[in-house]
Amino acid sequence: MALNQPALPEQSEAEIRIPAEWLMPGLDLEAVREAQRSDSRATLTGDFLTISGVELTVERRWLREAFWRQARQAVQHGYVYRSSAVAMTVRADRRER
Repeated sequence: MALNQPALPEQSEAEIRIPAEWLMPGLDLEAVREAQRSDSRATLTGDFLTISGVELTVERRWLREAFWRQARQAVQHGYVYRSSAVAMTVRADRRER
């Protein structure tokens, strides 16, 4: 008999993975972290900027102009809640709760 197990945290979090070639040169990871809620995480590697949490913010100034329109394609989990000319907000999918 299987016991009901709580959902994994990854399932209730939004995640965006932005390829490094889309990012502005010299992007400051601390600036990215400051734009997020306190319960979000942001990491920057040679391949991706990854941000995860309940609600995420992506600012247009972080991306090269040619890639801003493609930013939605970088959403791995969750959905685009709001998008404007200067920022995009991604939220976790709450249907699982």
